[in-house]
Formats: sequence, C-alpha cells, structure tokens
Amino acid sequence: MRSISSRSNDEVVRASKLSMKKFRDEEGLFLCEGEKLFEEAVLYGEPYAVYVSEDSIDRLSEKTVSRLADPRLSGRVFALSRPAFEKISTEKSPQGVIASVHIPKTREPSEVKHAVNGGERTLVLDGVRDPSNVGGILRTAAAFGLGSVILIDCADPYGDRAVRASMGAVFRTHAELYEDVESASQLFASSKRRLVAAALTDDSETLGSFSAADDDIVVIGNEGHGISDEMLDLCTVTLRIPMAAGCESLNAGSAAAVILWEYFKNRL
Repeated sequence: MRSISSRSNDEVVRASKLSMKKFRDEEGLFLCEGEKLFEEAVLYGEPYAVYVSEDSIDRLSEKTVSRLADPRLSGRVFALSRPAFEKISTEKSPQGVIASVHIPKTREPSEVKHAVNGGERTLVLDGVRDPSNVGGILRTAAAFGLGSVILIDCADPYGDRAVRASMGAVFRTHAELYEDVESASQLFASSKRRLVAAALTDDSETLGSFSAADDDIVVIGNEGHGISDEMLDLCTVTLRIPMAAGCESLNAGSAAAVILWEYFKNRL
C-alpha cells in the first residue's frame, strides 16, 4: 500500500477530477465510494485503483481488507492522509475507501438492437435528469431482472449521486446511453415488441387491469414534463398508475418500481 499525504499529489488530483463528467469520459473511469460499492466493483466491475483513508484502515471490515488484495489492484492501492482523501471524497461521512473503476464498455447499437429484437428485458428512460432517480431506477431494474436500461438524454449513471443510489446496479445492468430519441429510435424500428409509456392520455390503460406482456418495453419520462412527444409517438400503449384522489403522479423512480413490479410478479 503506497502512502500519499499531499492533496496536490498527481494521483489525488486525477482521482478528484472524476467527480466531473468531462474527466470521467476522458479517463474512462468513475468513482465508487464506501465499502459496499467497493465490494460490488471488485465482484462485478473492473477496478483500477483504491484510495483508503489512513485514519480508517483499522475500521475497515475483513471483507474489504481482503478485497484490497485483488491482483487487479496490484500496485494501485493508496493510503491517503485525511486531507488527501477528503479531496477525492464526495460523501459527508466518508467510510474510508474509494475505488476508481473502469466505465463498463458500451455495446454497439447493432448489439443493443439485436438484444431488443431478441427479447432482452428492457427499460427506457426518456429525459430522467435527477441522478438519484437514474441510480435508483437502475437498482430497481437489476432487482427485477432487466438486462438493459436505455437512457435517452438522462443524467450520467456514473456520477457520484447516481452510483450511490444504484448500490452497485451499474455493474449488473447494461446502461445504454443515447443523446436523443432520434438516435435511439433505430433500436425499435423493426421490433415487434410493444413500447408501453407511463403517461396519462385519453386512452391510457390502467395498471392492475392492464394485460402486461413479458416482452413489453416500459418507458419512463422526465420528472417534470413526462415522456417527450418524439418518444410518445413510438409507443403503442400508454399506462396510468391508479392512485388516491388529489394525487396526479409519482416521481420517476417510484413509477418505475410500481410498473416493473407488475411485470415481475407475473414471472413468479
């Protein structure tokens, strides 16, 4: 374990910049903070380096300490002074361990299209901008056995808030990123699967009495504006979630969880 005391050390500065998307994209790395996320990174991801706070080493779990010996991390485990560690950390109460991890490789559009046409369980997020919602939805998708989440103009799933909310689901579900509906529309052009939009329209069907097909692709929209007109035009069904009088909607994360459960329970 190599010791670093200075906040201006090149390794520390480089890692701290990964809190910004520009540098995550340039380096192909993102940060996972805390023992749980570090464990997920080692088990399911491709860790690059680990930063441990010197004053937390004795408090780390045996499991975390054993993971530090992963051969992929040989020569890349750093013991940092508190000031150096705090330069990298984005947590109010750091647990004392941060990993930098390779961003999972994005599949080619042709591969994603093949997966969609082949029936891979898929969710679409259209303009979901809250990183915590994106991460939470990835966690829900993983829990309910989805293979892919297609993110169209959404918050970066590899930012610290999204990664934290995902609780490691960024490693277990393919996150496919697209800038706009037009670039993603090719994925559904020849698919025979229904695109089911969580949206309130005059002909919306009601969750619970709705006949859900196992190969449906559910679409969740922006927190404030819902699903874009361009995406809605691609959808074949709109779906409403029944709720108490006076309540009009759920947030994106809650809506995704309720709808995906409706599909998942049919597989039990």
